[in-house]
Amino acid sequence: MKAFGRAVLSQLHPKMLALLLLPFVVSILFWIATAWLVWTPLTDWLGVALFDGWFGRAYTWAEGIGLGGIRDWIPALIALLLVVPAAWVTATILVAVFAMPLVMRFLIARNYPGIAALGTMSPVPGVLNAIVALLVFAIGYLVSLPLWLIPPLALIVPWLWWSWLTARVMRLDSLVEYAGADERRLLVKENRREYLLLGMVVSALNYVPPLFLVTPVLSALAYGHYSLALLRDRRLQSPSIGDARADKRAIKS
Repeated sequence: MKAFGRAVLSQLHPKMLALLLLPFVVSILFWIATAWLVWTPLTDWLGVALFDGWFGRAYTWAEGIGLGGIRDWIPALIALLLVVPAAWVTATILVAVFAMPLVMRFLIARNYPGIAALGTMSPVPGVLNAIVALLVFAIGYLVSLPLWLIPPLALIVPWLWWSWLTARVMRLDSLVEYAGADERRLLVKENRREYLLLGMVVSALNYVPPLFLVTPVLSALAYGHYSLALLRDRRLQSPSIGDARADKRAIKS
């Protein structure tokens, strides 16, 4: 909760407010173009798959009692449930992979001076992690769609999946540049539950318009604060480890 509170304060800085626009502009433009290209084929395919296949008999019965219009709006609703969350997921991935370095440098300069960058500057770990997380999320999201027919689960299931995705991508990208490989693995192992809980807090904002516009960057700030505080405390407890790695990096450079 301290990390979340600090993230809210950091979000009010002009640099972080400006950063809000980038991921959503890119993701919204991308998914508008995608929807324009695939919306009709997707809804047509869903209509055939649902009403000429899986639920053909049920639709025949519904049509007989005057509910034939469900063939038009149910495929559109399902397509909407697929396309709209995709825009939020894209924004989260963009922030985690490309905007997180800017967020981390901002936090280092203002809140955590002196923390040496002992990780890697390469974007490869973050990109690979994002790809794996996105695949798992997409499969889980699609498989869990039938649970949305149960009213409470319609809110809980997507919230848990969004929280998991946020934790999976943000925790690595908030550590990869400043924590060494061993430090990163240890911090994630010891605080996996806390990272998920932080994801649940920030993902809950997706249900509060228009706060969902803030969620990706606010998530990056919250995870940045949390990871840097953990890293600072661990190095204070074992200063020799951080100093030795910093010395090695200085010698190499």
